[in-house]
Amino acid sequence: MKKAIALLLVFATLFSFAACKNTDKPGNEQTNPSSQETLPAETEPETEPNTQPTDLDLLAMIDEIYKVQPLDFEVFNSEIDLSDTDSLTYYTGLTDASGVKSAAVSEGAMSTMPYSLVLFQLEADADAEEVGAEIIKGVDPRKWICVEAEDVKLVANGDLIMLIMTPADATQTSADFIAAFTEVRGEPAFELTK
Repeated sequence: MKKAIALLLVFATLFSFAACKNTDKPGNEQTNPSSQETLPAETEPETEPNTQPTDLDLLAMIDEIYKVQPLDFEVFNSEIDLSDTDSLTYYTGLTDASGVKSAAVSEGAMSTMPYSLVLFQLEADADAEEVGAEIIKGVDPRKWICVEAEDVKLVANGDLIMLIMTPADATQTSADFIAAFTEVRGEPAFELTK
């Protein structure tokens, strides 16, 4: 009886693999000529200009900043889920993501290192100074409990904001990271300090 059940399970497994097998082969595509319409050559589709800022790859931009200003410690980089209010507040000090299109964070791998770099891409209609003021007001430089980031600054250029928090005794200060940001993105429009 046990052999019969085992054999049945083996066949069920084999059939499930066969059922999940990718059968898309070149030339097997089904086409429906009536669903594919072509425009006459002399007409072009009308498009409205896109006024929204292009999506920035914030994690790649963090890497670019670190190429200019290499770190002497390990960090973890990740995107911030703007719908998760707890994460948003923990990393950014914001209570809601109004005006923020996307955000990414880079923090020390050790919780005893009070270091945080956060990049924000803003929506086209967002006021960078207003959002920046909310971030500086709400961000908690003691979020690491046992240690504190005493050097907290925020800079912005266009639709991009960078929040940088470092300890006072760090070999790499916020000024070093602002200089790297400037090299990658250009001269900041403004700077705020907590």
